[in-house]
Amino acid sequence: MTAIERRSDPTSLLLKHMSERECARFRNRNLRQPGARRRVHAVELRNWIGGLKLPSPACHQPLDALALAGRSEAVTALVDCAKCLSRNPDPFAPLTVVDGGQLALKLETGDSAE
Repeated sequence: MTAIERRSDPTSLLLKHMSERECARFRNRNLRQPGARRRVHAVELRNWIGGLKLPSPACHQPLDALALAGRSEAVTALVDCAKCLSRNPDPFAPLTVVDGGQLALKLETGDSAE
């Protein structure tokens, strides 16, 4: 438990809620930021305020966390950011533990044996 999670003031509660909402929204999803350059990025959880986590582009593209929250799109589209792909050539959304639960199984698609 982070220090901010023990606090009950309105600002701390708002920040905690925002972190939880955004982490849930990007679970097993990629990220498309608003704006003219509509690249799809892999998602990485980064430390934010008071030990909370916030999803962000895995390529470490600069961003404004408050502008990102709510305005960015959680998409299932393939990653097309060159920097994100250079870190991990698999264009699918990664499976990431957000809530401390068990990782989901990585299921391969393809022909099944009969």
